[in-house]
Amino acid sequence: MILGLFSIGNPNLNSLQKFICCVTTASAFLLLPTITTSAQSDECSFLESPQEFNTVENDGRRVIGRDTGRPYIVLLTHDLQENLPAIRACIPDAFLTSSRLGRYVHIASFSAYGDARELVNFIDESLGLDVRIIHRARLGE
Repeated sequence: MILGLFSIGNPNLNSLQKFICCVTTASAFLLLPTITTSAQSDECSFLESPQEFNTVENDGRRVIGRDTGRPYIVLLTHDLQENLPAIRACIPDAFLTSSRLGRYVHIASFSAYGDARELVNFIDESLGLDVRIIHRARLGE
């Protein structure tokens, strides 16, 4: 059995190999919560799979941020730290930011108000979160 060869209790391992074994095991336990939170939750059934609304490719790099061509922003303004994991289960590239009006979670932005309204309705029905739509101009951008 391969796992038995690399266990910390194997007397044939030198100190470096035992250290690598411990680090690998600890890393697996530390990364496990991160991996499970990125999986889609039952509350996120309104999307077929998690969606990225804020990520674009730019010169071979992935950039997460506001898209100035999409003025209708879906955002959350209350209980930010508590609700961000639930939002990210559905929309992994949602991000915490601020404007002249205060801190908020930028969930997504759209060029059409109707598309933004549809996402707001889905989030309200599925997650029970009171999210809003605001035009980019009101944020002082």
